Amino acid sequence: MAITEIALIRLLPPTTVDDPLLQSKLAHAKYVMENFTGRRFYYMHQVEDPSLLYVIGEWDSLKQHMEQFIPSADNQALLESLKDQLTVEWLLHIDAPHSELPLPKSKTTSQDKSQYTNETGTLVYSIGRHFVKAGEKDKFKETFENKKHYLQDYATEGTIGGGWRVDKKELKEEFVLFCPWKDVEQHMSFAKTDGFEKYAKVRDFIDGAEIKHVKIIDI
Repeated sequence: MAITEIALIRLLPPTTVDDPLLQSKLAHAKYVMENFTGRRFYYMHQVEDPSLLYVIGEWDSLKQHMEQFIPSADNQALLESLKDQLTVEWLLHIDAPHSELPLPKSKTTSQDKSQYTNETGTLVYSIGRHFVKAGEKDKFKETFENKKHYLQDYATEGTIGGGWRVDKKELKEEFVLFCPWKDVEQHMSFAKTDGFEKYAKVRDFIDGAEIKHVKIIDI
């Protein structure tokens, strides 16, 4: 089964996401990665901190990405070309293909963005990293499966989806969840519902969570 890469990229001042040179380089990087894998890649822009971008990619395996692509001449050339404009904050992989995540399922163009837009504009996705307590993975999984319908019922813009980190360090387990929303406000309002109180039982089995909001950018 394919895996999904999630990489957090920080833009270095004075570079911004609207920089034409940056966008040209990112478009080329996307072409190289998609040509290497034969799979889709996306760039997402963080709402909370505009200096942060995410690369969401799909690979045949962890080995294909880390041992075949990362050391390759093509990738090293990409990193060299972008070194003055961005840096990689972190990189992880989860055991879910894109088909199990709320991502566009086919090619879209600047003229056809219907798969990641709605009547209010560009869809917002939450990316939640859940840091599971040692030895509590099974209890977290059981609780999530039993309670996730409360979250799904409130997330009206598509099907939620996620996976477990496959490159975890030591014994620490991490679950990453993608949810599509009309906007950040819709997500925040979930916390005021009775359904949230039931879904929030998953918190009994985590040490903490990091939840950010992003939008797909057309590069």
